[in-house]
Amino acid sequence: MLTNRKIEILDSTLREGEQTPGVSFTLDQKVALAKRLDAFGVDFIELGHPAVSPDVYEAVDVLNGLELNAKKMAHGRAAKSDINDSAAIGVPWLGIFFGTSPISLKHKFNVDRKAALQRIETAVKYGKDKGLRLRFTAEDASRTDIDFLIQVGELVQSCGADRFSLADTVGCLTPTKTKALVGRIVKEVDMPVHVHCHNDFGMATANALSALEAGAQCADVAVNGLGERCGLPPLAEIISALVNIYKVNGNWELGLIPGLTELVTSFSTLDAKANQPVVGKNAFSHKAGLHVKAVVKDPRSYEAMSPESFNRERKLVIDKYTGRAAIENKFESFGITLKKSDVNSLLKLIKSKPEKVEWTDNELISHAKSFGIEV
Repeated sequence: MLTNRKIEILDSTLREGEQTPGVSFTLDQKVALAKRLDAFGVDFIELGHPAVSPDVYEAVDVLNGLELNAKKMAHGRAAKSDINDSAAIGVPWLGIFFGTSPISLKHKFNVDRKAALQRIETAVKYGKDKGLRLRFTAEDASRTDIDFLIQVGELVQSCGADRFSLADTVGCLTPTKTKALVGRIVKEVDMPVHVHCHNDFGMATANALSALEAGAQCADVAVNGLGERCGLPPLAEIISALVNIYKVNGNWELGLIPGLTELVTSFSTLDAKANQPVVGKNAFSHKAGLHVKAVVKDPRSYEAMSPESFNRERKLVIDKYTGRAAIENKFESFGITLKKSDVNSLLKLIKSKPEKVEWTDNELISHAKSFGIEV
């Protein structure tokens, strides 16, 4: 089934993995993980999103300087500023993303399809003009009209993109739906297809494998299944299934998996059940600034089911990945409307302390007072 095809693995532990609530890797830890992942034999290592914070920018720069066999990829929005960051660092590959579903177009970008296609075209052409190898990700592809998704794929292909990635951003696909979606895209788009599956319903591993069965070439994974909310397919599950069920003879050092698992566990100090679908403490937690901004406008942007239906509460985590929307929302919950300058001051402070994995309400109020903000 897969034995005669090229199957690739992109590890996103250093990027999506660090978006896990409660996780922030140091530079030394990232270097150690990158070297171990490379020794294991992944095809791509996603280094991080330079625009997030100064420490992430520095980490991407340092990681890009390592001698690795894996392809190095940075992460960024379909925006010139993010593309410029990666070009300045000199990362060979850049993965840019743009939400293509009706919810994303309305609540994240406030654009129609025509305007979205124009922005995507501009970003891809700009990235290629900068000499970058590009993977374009259609964020929330699983809730995007298939004809429009094909139109996006054909557009980025014509603009020179090297890979087309489909993101099941809220983890709402099933293996059957995944196979149908990927199979259609593979037929219509003449470039390698990647899949980025989330585990909100506990089906990320099954969906990723179904995507590979349907013709996708690369699956995104993270060690221990780290990632936003319930995370990504765990590297150990995908690799063990490929080797033992699908008989794929990948260039992977299976004996390194336990050590990788233990290393990430020691670096993340995360409860093993925190990312468990529905009941885990992170199941309805949102951390990345872009995610929180959209969730504040419409929770459906990054939730396929409501926490209220399970008697759970939504949580917006404040740490170095945070953005303006999260800070404004937090202080509005205190009955305080912050000035733009106040938000900027707090944001700068938060991003200057990457080692802090979560800021409490009392800490935020205390620092606000120190800046002269009336609380």
